[in-house]
Amino acid sequence: MRKYFLLSAVALLVATSANATTDYAEVTAKATIEVATKFSCDNIDYGTIVVKQNNASFVIDAELGVVDDTNSLISWSGDWGITGVSTCSITFDDDFDENVTLKNNNGDNITLNVYNRLGDPFLISTLTIPAQVKPGEYTGSFTVTVTSE
Repeated sequence: MRKYFLLSAVALLVATSANATTDYAEVTAKATIEVATKFSCDNIDYGTIVVKQNNASFVIDAELGVVDDTNSLISWSGDWGITGVSTCSITFDDDFDENVTLKNNNGDNITLNVYNRLGDPFLISTLTIPAQVKPGEYTGSFTVTVTSE
């Protein structure tokens, strides 16, 4: 009985294999590589900002200066219209607007918003000082890309 069972199982496998079909597909792969030319932009440095203990949140705007309705700012070494502006070696034809997180050595964060005006070679920024900001040097970086046609 076992012999007949094995023979019928083998016959079934042979019959199934004989009726199998093979399918295939041809796939085209494509990649376009562009090499970017490097341009330069000045670093953005807001200088030294001294705030009151338990300060409220406020903003330093590169164009407007200090926007501090809470009187939390004691001093700032920056200059209105200069500090917070980066001059680049190109003129911007595309919009750029990005929030950048600046961190200190303890991992505390402040936010820098960077934007541009079309036709200008400048990146302009605002720096948001959060309530009860922790002391330290805050740093971060970002990449600016420009597409030319």
